[in-house]
Order: sequence, then C-alpha cells, then structure tokens
Amino acid sequence: MTSALFDLIKTLSELPGPVGQEHAVLDYVEQAWRAAGAATERTAIGNVVARGGGRGRKLLLVGHADELCYLVRDIAPGGFLWLANGQGWERSTSVRNWFTVGQRVQVLARSSALPGVIAAVTGHIATLTLGEPHELTWNDFWVDTGLSRQELLERGVTPGTRVVWDAATIQLGSHVVGKALDDRVPLAVITEVLRRVPREERAWDLTLACTVQEEVEVIGASALVTLERFDAAIAVEIGLAGDMPGVDERAMPVRLGAGPVLVHKDALVHYDYALTRALEQVAADAGIALQHAVFGSIGSDGVAFMRADVPSALVAFPTRYTHSPFETGHLGDIEALITWLCAFVRGHPGGYGAQ
Repeated sequence: MTSALFDLIKTLSELPGPVGQEHAVLDYVEQAWRAAGAATERTAIGNVVARGGGRGRKLLLVGHADELCYLVRDIAPGGFLWLANGQGWERSTSVRNWFTVGQRVQVLARSSALPGVIAAVTGHIATLTLGEPHELTWNDFWVDTGLSRQELLERGVTPGTRVVWDAATIQLGSHVVGKALDDRVPLAVITEVLRRVPREERAWDLTLACTVQEEVEVIGASALVTLERFDAAIAVEIGLAGDMPGVDERAMPVRLGAGPVLVHKDALVHYDYALTRALEQVAADAGIALQHAVFGSIGSDGVAFMRADVPSALVAFPTRYTHSPFETGHLGDIEALITWLCAFVRGHPGGYGAQ
C-alpha cells in the first residue's frame, strides 16, 4: 500500500457526502477522473460518469458516493437536535446502535458545517433518573452543538438538514480505520484502475461511474441504466468480515488480510455466473488470493444492472464494523483488489472483453 493510495482513501472518506447531498464527493471524483485522462459528465440527479476508453465491449466499474447519515427532524427549545435515520426510520432502533452515542458529528447547515456530538443522559444523572434501557429509541439521544435554537435557525439548520459522523481516517498497523470506507475505498480503487491501466492496454471500452443514493434503493444506478447500455458491470463495494469476537465463523467466514472478496449472491440478487467465473480465473492467473462469499444482509448497485439485463458481478474488500464511524479494512486487501481489477481490465478469459 503506497502512501499516495492511503492519502486518496483518507481524503475521500473524510469528505461529507450524505445520501442526497453527495456533491463534495462527486466534485472530487470528477476532478480526479479528468486528471487521469477521462472525459466526464453528470446525469441529471448527479451521477458522475467517466469515459476511459479502450478497445472491445463496454465495461462499467461502479462505486457510490453517498454515506450513511442522519437528518434533523426537530430542534428542541434548548437547541438540541432530534434525529431521524437517513435510511429507514421507525420509532425505535437497535440497542446495538448505542455506539452512536458520544460520536462527533458535522451538522451540514446551509451556512457551513457545524460541529456537534451525539449525546444522551449519562453518569450520575442517568443513575438518579433513568432505569436500565431495554430498547433504544430516537428520543434517547440527540445532537448537542452548544448553540441555541435561534442560533441554529440563523445558520440554516432545519428539519431535513443532514448530519454525518466526523471521524478522521487513520492507519493502525496494516489496517485503515474511518467513517465512509463504504463506499469511498471502492471509489479510490476504481480511480487507481483508471490511473494504472493505460488506454492502449485496456481490453474493454472502460467507463467508471460514481453513483448517488445507493444506500436508499440504489437510486443513482437505477437511473443510470435508463440512459446507457453496458456489456458488463462490476460493482465495487465494502464487504463483511466476520473475524471478530462473538461471531461464528460459519456465519461469515471472511477475514481481513486474506484477500479481496468475490461475492456470488447478496440480499438482492444472484450475480452473473459467467462474469463471476471470469473474475475468478483472472485472479487465479495473476496469483491473487480470493475469498468467496454469500452476503445475506447487504446489497449493491449491481442489482440495478442485473435488472436491466446487464451481466454484473460484485467484488469487495473485507471490512469489520460496517455502517459505523470506525469501519476497518486491511490495506493489503485493498491493494490486491486494485491489482485484480487492473488484470481484468487488461484482458481475461470467459468470453468477455475484446471482440
């Protein structure tokens, strides 16, 4: 893992890009892809599409810009911000989401980003006034910015204002830790493929896409398939690693440091068998160790392309603590994922590519 690649991952993952407000990420990615020689365009809802060129049939590599977020649903008289989930939202949430309390956040007000912390009743007051919680509701925590209700309103905070985690991306040994590795690491990966494989070496006519609103029903990818036809698509995603205390290996036998993941099925779709086998063969020919997986609680933009009759595959880097501000991946797995996709773009078996 080069320092330049880590720097790219750090820059991308630290950008604020909540669902529906991904412009900072889209702008950065578009500039990077242009600098790598691609012609770019934006769709009406914001997807960035980059034409890399090459020979042969049309291949799409796709990652999404958006990250998990909260939305302000109300501002209390004392200035506390009540939250709603940026994805599905109900009265209660999982007690396992207590890790949210104490996290620093950015409130993306119209004037500028405001710092805050997700707070709850704690310590002595909790002991005196509250029983032990048996469920966690959206009224059990809030954002405290230190500002009054009036000051928040003056800065452009309203119901609907997005709130994202404010977490630095750091390196711990061979691991990278931060928020929004989903899906900023894959954006770094496909950017590196564009940079590392010259146009004349590509066995595909290569297109890259950075989509919006993947986290809510693959909105961006679903729109993209109405505009253009591809011969094959590869969604690049975060994967699920189970190498943690308390997780039965039978539930998720993927682990950090054992190589990138070839996903055969997720919660939404079975991926194209022939394309998946071609990716597997490329890895074998290049001596790249792979992990195979079936994901039962994750989906990707790939489902939109499969529904549009585009053969699609899903590849990923293993990650611990997904959908948290401390997502953790292995730098070696990320580098191997880049090497794998570079080899695939250069040429591969299975009836795909130059014709």
